[in-house]
Amino acid sequence: MAFSPTRVIRSHIEPESAYHRSEPDTGDHLPVRLDWNESPYGLSPKAQKAYDEFRSGNIYPAIDQAPLRQALAEYLGVSDERIIVGAGLDDVINTLAMTIVDPGTEVIISEPTFGVYRSLFELHGAQVTDIPLGGAPDHALPTQGIIDRVSTNTRLIIICNPNNPTGTLFPREEIVRIIESVDCLVAIDEAYAEFSGVSHTDLAERYENVITLRTMSKFAGLAGFRVGYGVFPGALMPWFRRAAPAFFNVSAVSAAVAIASLQDLDHLRANAERTVAERNRLSAKLAAIDGVTVYPSATNFVLVAMPGDDGSRYVDALAAEGLLVRGYREPGLRHCIRISIGLPEHHDRLIEVLRREVANVLSGAVRA
Repeated sequence: MAFSPTRVIRSHIEPESAYHRSEPDTGDHLPVRLDWNESPYGLSPKAQKAYDEFRSGNIYPAIDQAPLRQALAEYLGVSDERIIVGAGLDDVINTLAMTIVDPGTEVIISEPTFGVYRSLFELHGAQVTDIPLGGAPDHALPTQGIIDRVSTNTRLIIICNPNNPTGTLFPREEIVRIIESVDCLVAIDEAYAEFSGVSHTDLAERYENVITLRTMSKFAGLAGFRVGYGVFPGALMPWFRRAAPAFFNVSAVSAAVAIASLQDLDHLRANAERTVAERNRLSAKLAAIDGVTVYPSATNFVLVAMPGDDGSRYVDALAAEGLLVRGYREPGLRHCIRISIGLPEHHDRLIEVLRREVANVLSGAVRA
């Protein structure tokens, strides 16, 4: 009897619907990654020492990740009983989805935003509703539109603040207005909080329907170790703990390195200050190029509107020089590129290439 894959696949899952990216060609150049919002500085000294000295790979990590949760709780000033950790923030969001989503229930997002939200919640059968952000340059949060959309079928509103990919920091009072106007969960993704100088952890303490989500990938430079975490409502923790996998999917070496990083906060904060200073320098240089618009950013990247209606030519031109940046196909972003904040020497090369390409476009030498 012939086997049909569709016989066993969940009916709401479409093939190739997951979050994915293709890589532009860098030729013979060693790629400089300015497209994944990673830290350019590597591990902190204490984290590097913990990694170098790690010798217990044959032993399972703590099944409840208590040492890691306690270190994160101390960092945030919350109870460790309310912290869920995972192998990257998307793993924590997956635990959230497994706990609250029934097929057909609603999750509200505001695009453009982090693409994993839509792909992950749809994989769990959620109806993902987009209440779009306002137009450039403000990319305003559609507060009233979100409130008006909420119904008894709505399980979650997820707000990325600061937002990826726009870099926008939404006003705190707008988020509080949403929280106080709805009876569903509100998750605030703070992956870039340490670059913004703004925290919403106190909202998770004050309101019983608020979740805050964070990662060690950006601020701590642990993208390769995959450590994400969140502060969840205490009343719901029995259900979230039931849905979370054993060991929270965090390896022993990742936990050890993350804990050591949190003992090196002065170093990490200095790196964040360097990143913000370099973000400001890069933004000024980009804005000085004719026809280029740099949107305000509270993150470790900048979103840049380029001349013409297709940013892919700039992505390709930079890749030819070994510089990888993020391009977009979505309406409203096709003319944009997103540049992660790297090292000054990377940005100086990038500026040279963009000046040349923009001059060609504006002169009519090439079609944008």
